[in-house]
Amino acid sequence: MTGGLGWMYGRDLPLLSLTFARQINARELLERMGVDRDTVAVRERDDFHYELGGFLYASDGYVVSAGHYRSWAWAWEHGSWKGMEDRGLVLRASIGTAALVLNANEKPGVVFRYAENGRLVTGFDTMTRSLADGTGSDPHRFDTEMRALGARPEEDEDGPLGPRGLFYRLAENLGVGLPLDALNDRPVLSARLLPPPSRL
Repeated sequence: MTGGLGWMYGRDLPLLSLTFARQINARELLERMGVDRDTVAVRERDDFHYELGGFLYASDGYVVSAGHYRSWAWAWEHGSWKGMEDRGLVLRASIGTAALVLNANEKPGVVFRYAENGRLVTGFDTMTRSLADGTGSDPHRFDTEMRALGARPEEDEDGPLGPRGLFYRLAENLGVGLPLDALNDRPVLSARLLPPPSRL
């Protein structure tokens, strides 16, 4: 049984860039991520594609959709990787609360960064480091949960769920989610993020 990211398991999502923050609204999350305020609007599907479609899958487009799932705000980057390029983003998003950045590519590599109150608690980057080499103030915070899911972090084994499934489940255990219809069927809060400082 899967939770709030259930539709993502086994789905062909070559590039994935998600940011979550607890107990703030979606507009506040976009502000903390560094949004171009002139582009923020709730858009119907056709308006979204008409106004933002030209930037949608460009690496420098920084198109983002945002919404809520239970007590968490979520933001989905459609073609860019600001959540990964800007290492301070998860820290800013977590001020006064908790935040999570989850990135994945086709390698398959996954970046999972969990922060609380402006400090990185636990970070994993399977593209460059093993599961045993987490970072942050508490790099082993999720070890017990990973073992319960069949992973062996001390041996860099991600278990039966694979790297994406493992980190999806850890994220769901925190309470995050993103309803598929919020991306595809309903009017959605959307915008363009400002490029990270490294891109300016």
